[in-house]
Amino acid sequence: MAERRTPAIVLTVREYGEADLLVTFLTPEHGPLTGIAKHARKSRRRFAHCLEPLSRVEFFLSPRGNRDLEFLQKGELIKSFPALRRDLKRLGAAALLAEVAGLLAGPPEAYQEIFAALEEGLTLLEQGQPPDSLLPAFLLHLLGLGGYRPRLHRCGVCGGEPAPPRFFSLARGGMICGDCRAGVPGPVLPLGPGPWKLLCLAQDLPRDKLPRLRFPPPQRDQSLGIFKAFIRYHLGRDLKSWSFWDKVSRSPG
Repeated sequence: MAERRTPAIVLTVREYGEADLLVTFLTPEHGPLTGIAKHARKSRRRFAHCLEPLSRVEFFLSPRGNRDLEFLQKGELIKSFPALRRDLKRLGAAALLAEVAGLLAGPPEAYQEIFAALEEGLTLLEQGQPPDSLLPAFLLHLLGLGGYRPRLHRCGVCGGEPAPPRFFSLARGGMICGDCRAGVPGPVLPLGPGPWKLLCLAQDLPRDKLPRLRFPPPQRDQSLGIFKAFIRYHLGRDLKSWSFWDKVSRSPG
């Protein structure tokens, strides 16, 4: 079998043994993969500048055989997103998007769109798109691609347009009316009219129109609070990058 070449976005890199690196990366054909870059800590020639998280690269992979891990022969850097890395808030938003994209292990037919959405999100952040607005819109888009589309437009109990006061039910994965809240298992989180309307609009727009949206800080914070709880409930984990985002998002700009 010949070596394989794949586009990739590097998600995480950690030391493995005395000289190797263990690399997790997102691909458009197979989703998230993990591979060993042999001797990468001692010789950088085969992986020059392409083993930094959030880098867009091309990896050359050996035939897998019966191994669980990929074997990375070499890599080529395509984009390093240097401007993104110089701004902590943009970096925090990028890290969150990348971690969510890496957790979405299916459906397989969505891998290409998930990869494209993450690459576009990184590119827009690199170009100066406001992370406060891009992050909630692209998180919602990624969750939908991965099969976790929140139900925003209709109440999960009565089926009508959610009537105020509106709530988001984690168990039902979507909105419920104030009058329908009784009997719905928790946790149930309030969602104000501003963030609800913005999220509905974001869910209706194609991805290339999402950069037009603007989430003021209160709408941003409530929307992201919903997503943080939603991801914990449905994906079963807290995102490591969320604490970094919480810290940098409090800074102005």
